[in-house]
Amino acid sequence: MKSIFSFLADENIPLSAIKKLRKEGYSIISVIEEYKKASDKKILELSLKNKWVIVTFDKDFGELIYKQGCNKPFGIILLRVTPKSPKYILQILEWLLQTSISFEGNFVIVKEDKVRVIKL
Repeated sequence: MKSIFSFLADENIPLSAIKKLRKEGYSIISVIEEYKKASDKKILELSLKNKWVIVTFDKDFGELIYKQGCNKPFGIILLRVTPKSPKYILQILEWLLQTSISFEGNFVIVKEDKVRVIKL
């Protein structure tokens, strides 16, 4: 089952993984392709405006949302796994996107051994 959500992959997500997810039918765009050099604050705005779930390795988003009070995104997935290879990242995302987790309104933290969901 494909996700009902659309995703915005941050610059630190490999383009090869993004392209593969697209081929698998996921709606995902890349900051690298569409919004090069966009600030993290701009990415948060784009997420909320377009109902995109951000996918990132960047812990700064948590700082912006929870400590600086920036606009909350539609949803966010923070990957806290070792980026061993683009293929490994793809496998993590494929697994995650097939779970029953609702990304809307949530900050989802993904580690090798667990997934934590925090309400935004």
